[in-house]
Amino acid sequence: MPLPSLFTIYEGILSKKEKRVDTCGQTSSSEPVYADRECGQNLSTLWLDVIAVVDNSIGMTNDGLSTIAANIVSVFSQSQIGTNPQNPQTTRVGLITYNQKAYQNADLNKYQSVDDLFEIFYDLNSTSNVEQSILSAGLAKAENLFAEESSGTISRSHYKKVVIVYASSYRDDGPNDPIPVANRLKGSGITIVTVGFDQAGDGELLKKLANVATPGYNFTNTEEGGNLLGRIQGALIETNCFCPTNWIQYRQNHSDPNSYRYGVCIELVGMAAVWKAAKMSCANRWKNSYMVNEYNQQKHDFVLDVVKDNQTGFSDPFSYHIGLSLVSGKWRWDQPNGWEQPILQYWFHWNPMYPTIDSTLTVVLNAQDNEEVATGWENTGAMSTPANYICETSACDTDNYCSSAGR
Repeated sequence: MPLPSLFTIYEGILSKKEKRVDTCGQTSSSEPVYADRECGQNLSTLWLDVIAVVDNSIGMTNDGLSTIAANIVSVFSQSQIGTNPQNPQTTRVGLITYNQKAYQNADLNKYQSVDDLFEIFYDLNSTSNVEQSILSAGLAKAENLFAEESSGTISRSHYKKVVIVYASSYRDDGPNDPIPVANRLKGSGITIVTVGFDQAGDGELLKKLANVATPGYNFTNTEEGGNLLGRIQGALIETNCFCPTNWIQYRQNHSDPNSYRYGVCIELVGMAAVWKAAKMSCANRWKNSYMVNEYNQQKHDFVLDVVKDNQTGFSDPFSYHIGLSLVSGKWRWDQPNGWEQPILQYWFHWNPMYPTIDSTLTVVLNAQDNEEVATGWENTGAMSTPANYICETSACDTDNYCSSAGR
């Protein structure tokens, strides 16, 4: 996933100098934004649990360790570090060093402020006298630390977890192969960012770190256009944009899990209801949830692809309610209670002969109208046609903290 797009795509939709966007996708102007919500990008409200895993073998060198210490402090310099019962949007940072073995230098509760992070310079003040660098040992130590300290004063079981690896070499022989433990971490939902600290020009060896990293998150200190700091911060911001359990994050391309992700989540409900009841069900499912919007062909196709993949309650020919309804003579998209509803514009996807002009047919469902696996909009009655339905809500991110309860 190309990280720079995270910082540029939003400006192509709406100039921040012209309109202020809040956490819900609304603006301070009279009309709501007619675009799907982007992920929050505020480093000061980052909420993650992060462990830095640093190679301190001889090959890293003392200067290398000092450089890494400065990088770690800088990555989190704008964030709230530690835990605060009054402010859940904080990031905990732990530190592990490794050579032939791994050592815990700081648990996830040691650093309680950005100033505390400067202690990392003391923890990384000199290399060990060991030449071996066994990354698998460092990753296993991080795995154990996450398991031991998954909670604190505030329950953090729903916080995303990240490992940032700083490595000067790579060994994958036999039991030293880091791939099994890396796959175990990623399989449990932990993001791995790797930084190949290339001091000897050993680029080929360090490229192997790509197999350890979460796709798109393997970097080196020499190949990031001088913006390694921004790349790591971008990876953290993207990791901090996620969906609640059982919700699916909207992305640019359904067939590519690593394509650009929006700050929008959808949930499929495979038990039929009339449109009005479906609307109320969606509103009660999560904080500020509502019936799905389809602003463009890309979103429509993504929703249909998710429906086709679903094995519970959805079957061919497909039919499901969406959040379009006729309000005061205009077709508008559903929003949480009290929010301005966007008027249908730009793009529409009516099936042939629709919409039907009838004062009782004021809501819309997607219906498959031929043998081709495709759907289009059809208007129907709010209390007359039971169908499955799709709900939508904002992703959990730096602009939208989600408690484990979703309220």
